[in-house]
Amino acid sequence: MCLPLDDGSMVCWLKTQVRVIEAWREELASRPDIDIDAVMQLEKHYAWLTAEVLRIEAPKPRQAA
Repeated sequence: MCLPLDDGSMVCWLKTQVRVIEAWREELASRPDIDIDAVMQLEKHYAWLTAEVLRIEAPKPRQAA
C-alpha cells in the first residue's frame, strides 16, 4: 500500500520521530539501572535524525537558468 505523502508530511513525520526519541531518551536517563551504551546509541541516532531534518528543511539554492 502506498500512501500519498508530500515533503511537508514527511518532515512532519520525521519531527514526530524526533519527539519520540526525546521522550525515550528521558525515560532511559531516568532509570536507576541506566544503560550508558543504550543512551549513547540513542543520542547518536537523535543527532543524526535532527541533522537530517535540518538538512531537508534548509532552503534549496536556486539554479541559474
